[in-house]
Amino acid sequence: MTDAVPQARVLKSLTRDQHIRLSSLDASPLWDAVRRGHPHLDPGACACLTELLSATALLQSRTLFAERLQLLVKGAGRAKAVVTDCWPDGTLRGVLDLGAPEASEWIAAPGVFQVMRSNATGQPYVGHLPLVEGGIQVQVEHYLQQSEQIQASLTLWCDPGTGEAGGLLVEPLPGCPPDRLARLVQAIEGLEVVPLWERTPDFLAHWISQGDGADEQAATVLYYRCRCTREALLETLRHFPAEQKADLFKEPGPVEVRCDYCGALYPITREDLQPGKA
Repeated sequence: MTDAVPQARVLKSLTRDQHIRLSSLDASPLWDAVRRGHPHLDPGACACLTELLSATALLQSRTLFAERLQLLVKGAGRAKAVVTDCWPDGTLRGVLDLGAPEASEWIAAPGVFQVMRSNATGQPYVGHLPLVEGGIQVQVEHYLQQSEQIQASLTLWCDPGTGEAGGLLVEPLPGCPPDRLARLVQAIEGLEVVPLWERTPDFLAHWISQGDGADEQAATVLYYRCRCTREALLETLRHFPAEQKADLFKEPGPVEVRCDYCGALYPITREDLQPGKA
């Protein structure tokens, strides 16, 4: 696949009073990539997918992108399932399956929110919780509180009309004084008055620090692109049970397998699945 243009940047910072850690993201470039990569989705669906991509990148920033992270939301809303993946090199991809068109919200219970982490050895950790009432940011906050015992605030936005999108993950550190915590809550609530176009990572760090400044700890460039390859697909299909392989080739000739993430088509023959076949 051709190299992708850098899509966005996650900025991880620490306020100079050493009380608050935050990660911020301008996700508008992710919106552009989602619209190009999923032309069958309407703007609302693209906004939903962009928000989950933003949440994934912001969660990854907590570990300085040391692992692969996958988020999955399955529910009863207008989105039946939304899946996003983020790798240590900053590569992002995602897919959304449409659900109930009559639903008022894109994400709705009952359902499940799942987090899968794969460390450097490839060993996965999977955590999942039932969906609670609320959108993607509520699900992530609930997961952090219940599964990782972390009190954090996540704010996500994506305007389906303009494509202006972004996110802010804020985590008060142990020992944060009550008065500083109260001012943090005011700052997060007051973000509503800030236009979306003004919410750059640098502005958000300044806003949360309340003018005292914040020190940058790390910055990661993001790329929206699929990692599918013909070789990886063949390796997966070769491990299918014989019955599934036979069902795949009920008709003579090759079959076309489509990547759910990017829509790429791969023609596959029965002979391609033979062991040792290149």
